[in-house]
Amino acid sequence: MSQITIQCRLVANSATRQFLWTLMAERNTPLINELLEQVRLHPEFETWRKKGSIPTGIVKQLCEPLKTDPRFNSQLSRFYMSAIATVSYIFKSWIKLQQRLQRKLDGQTRWISWTQQDSNL
Repeated sequence: MSQITIQCRLVANSATRQFLWTLMAERNTPLINELLEQVRLHPEFETWRKKGSIPTGIVKQLCEPLKTDPRFNSQLSRFYMSAIATVSYIFKSWIKLQQRLQRKLDGQTRWISWTQQDSNL
């Protein structure tokens, strides 16, 4: 999976740039980190990993109570949606990578067991 990044020149006054920086660095990034931690510590996480996907809406559901948390409140709704999308993308990518590595490991294990059986004959 690839993610396209758009670059643009932000033409705004210093106060606006400072406000956006504060939202992104001091509120949104910690929100993303908190969501990553909550998904990772969720009791169903191992089941989701084995299944190959996180249920749709679980990250949004975990984000709802955080909207009232003083560390993350007073953000624009698009910042919450951005955090939810980022966390979902990270786990989707990570789970796909883990599945690919598990298939590779399973294949190598089958090959080793096959060569051991072949050498016993």
